[in-house]
Amino acid sequence: MTQTQKFIADLPKDKRKGLSQQFFSPELFYDAVYLIVQNGHLLQQTQPDMWEMKLKNVEYYQKRMEEKLDAMGLDGENLVADIASDYFEDYVHYREIQLDITNQQFMDVIRKLQ
Repeated sequence: MTQTQKFIADLPKDKRKGLSQQFFSPELFYDAVYLIVQNGHLLQQTQPDMWEMKLKNVEYYQKRMEEKLDAMGLDGENLVADIASDYFEDYVHYREIQLDITNQQFMDVIRKLQ
C-alpha cells in the first residue's frame, strides 16, 4: 500500500463515503485516477494517430477529477498528483500493478466526469 492509498484509506468516513458515491469505492477511485494518468503517459510515449487530441481528452478528465475532489472538500490537484507519482514510481521500477477496477467501472467513472 502506497502512502497515497494509506491517506485515502485514513480519510474521514464522510470523505470516504463521498468517494464511494462518485467512484464506487475509495479503492476504485484510486484505480481510475491511476489509469487516467497511465493513459496520458502512454499516449505521450507512443504518439499514435491523433495522440495530441487524445491527450487533451485525458487531460480534460484528469482536470474534471480534480474539480470533483475539490467539490468534496479534498485537495484534488494534490491528490491526483500523488496518484500520478505512484504511477511513475511503478513505471520507473518496471512494476505492473494489478488494478481491481473493471473496464465497465472505469467507463462509468469517465461518464460521471463528463
